[in-house]
Amino acid sequence: MPIDDDGPVEMKFVIKGRTFDTATSNVVAIDRGIAMRANRLGDHEKRYESVLYRTAKGTFFLHDHSTVKYLQGGKPVTEDDAEDLTPEQAIEWIENHGAVVMNDEGLALPPEA
Repeated sequence: MPIDDDGPVEMKFVIKGRTFDTATSNVVAIDRGIAMRANRLGDHEKRYESVLYRTAKGTFFLHDHSTVKYLQGGKPVTEDDAEDLTPEQAIEWIENHGAVVMNDEGLALPPEA
């Protein structure tokens, strides 16, 4: 969940006609980091945070928040996106991103090592 000076920012998303609310959903897993990249506009730093949520009805959704800041100056650009996921897609996302699992309720994760 994005953080501002007052703490976590609560967000609502409408996906396929359904409303998903980060304030009323449980955090399942988190992936965050910083990446340095270059493109035609110059070198930039991308800070990202992806949070997998589960609603009270058991539906999973992913909230991607990122901020890009160009090293040559200019205002940072912030983006927020969301998508709904099946339980299988949620597990695949966790595995592919090495996300930290906070709550595995409703997921058929592989056994622990």
